[in-house]
Amino acid sequence: MHALDTPSRGRVLTVDDSAEMRVLVTASLEALGYSVEAVDSGYAALEATRLENFDAVILDVDMPGMDGLTLGLALRGDPKTCSSRIAMHTSMDEAVVRSIFDDYDAFLPKPCGAQMLGECIERLLREPRLR
Repeated sequence: MHALDTPSRGRVLTVDDSAEMRVLVTASLEALGYSVEAVDSGYAALEATRLENFDAVILDVDMPGMDGLTLGLALRGDPKTCSSRIAMHTSMDEAVVRSIFDDYDAFLPKPCGAQMLGECIERLLREPRLR
């Protein structure tokens, strides 16, 4: 059976201005059976979510232009994406992130290993959103 014949465990959008981080997150999640789209900006993420539905979105916080916090607010404010599962992926302190935007479902410190990333996404997709 080819990889394309294997059903996906879920569709994930990862948003990060770092090409290296996009490759790392994509490779880690694809190895676990997720279908991943990676984009480099908040604006590209909004366009992607207009075109497709995603089971989870991983947001880098510190990006030029539209940062992950502003993107998170935009996703929550759109009826199409307001119930999306959001993981904040950042080297910033969680308390700082939460003080600006607290309506996310998971926090992933940077750097984090493939195992932590996979466990986080699995948990996001398995557990109901509480808000």
